Amino acid sequence: MSRAAIALVAFLPLLGGCFSAQPSAQGYHDRIRKDMDKAGVHRELGDPKNAHPIPGQGQAAELPVDQWRYEWSYPTARTLTILITLGFGLIWMDMSPYGFDVGFGRDGKVRVISEVGSRPR
Repeated sequence: MSRAAIALVAFLPLLGGCFSAQPSAQGYHDRIRKDMDKAGVHRELGDPKNAHPIPGQGQAAELPVDQWRYEWSYPTARTLTILITLGFGLIWMDMSPYGFDVGFGRDGKVRVISEVGSRPR
């Protein structure tokens, strides 16, 4: 085996840590602004992974009454990492799904956008 091939084989496991869903989630998060309506959010991000009402918010217009959750993960990148590094990439790979929540007010406009973070499975 040549020195270049040995260096490549030694370097490939380090690429496993590069595969994370966080950059994609952050990119989509940055597309959403307060005061967007539900149709605008749906146009930008598509269907949410989870949507549910937030009970007990009273009549205050600034409080969210509906919440949509968006999540991203990379099963394809995970598979590619496993195949390329023969399992070594699993040590450094971030397998957590990442996402954020969008809260809508009574008028259907965005009131709250949570930070991007790892989401429980």
